[in-house]
Amino acid sequence: MIIDDYQLKIQEDNIIKIFLSFSGEGRQQYAVKFLNFFNKYGIKCWYDHHQLLLGDLIKKEIVNKGIETVDYSIIIINKTFLSRRWPCEEAKKLYERFINNSRHIIFPILLDIEKDELKNSQINFLLNIKYQFLKSDQSIDKLGFQILNRILQDKLKDYKYSKIDILIFDLNNRNNKRFYYLYSNINILEKFNETDYNNKTIILICLTRFFKKISFIKIINNITDIIIDKKDINFDIYKIIESIFLINASNNITCEDYI
Repeated sequence: MIIDDYQLKIQEDNIIKIFLSFSGEGRQQYAVKFLNFFNKYGIKCWYDHHQLLLGDLIKKEIVNKGIETVDYSIIIINKTFLSRRWPCEEAKKLYERFINNSRHIIFPILLDIEKDELKNSQINFLLNIKYQFLKSDQSIDKLGFQILNRILQDKLKDYKYSKIDILIFDLNNRNNKRFYYLYSNINILEKFNETDYNNKTIILICLTRFFKKISFIKIINNITDIIIDKKDINFDIYKIIESIFLINASNNITCEDYI
């Protein structure tokens, strides 16, 4: 699909930034993997090797250009992280921003450590946040999609159609033949089992591609590739596409730009 200048502008307006916090072997082991995962889906990550320039005051730049500017933070906590002073200070600063800014979300990831190890550390306050475990031999994809799902659902709160039911109700009340195709096909979703994420995702991708102006096209294209490769579509992937569909419906239908 060719993306025109307007669509590129939409994507620029939807830039989301994630701060990656890690220590020691966590860099190559998982920070870089998260960086590459989110870059693939069009999400920007604040990564020190990319943002810090020669001669910068490291801590000052990390706080001013990193921690204070991002929407989300991934804290990859391993034994090395817990034993180092600066990573723990970084986690404290991220938590302070989390407490003082309702739109800043932290994703704590316990890499090869147990809950008690974090509980007995100076950053045990992170246990107040829903965390996830990760082992060195595991892929980050499942976690990556969980995070992406949260990000898109947060984004959806700013749009008119925050739920499928709201969109269906609005289209029905419009009684406009112009929207009949969309209305009738959305209702097909109810014919599938609740856990039939594969078919429901396919339908919503197809419907989204009928919009004239599309946001988050990079995510749509990459999830389409997952379907083509016949890989499993889980709940988080389905919810990602559902959110993107509703965001695009809000952008297009309210502007009477649906074709």
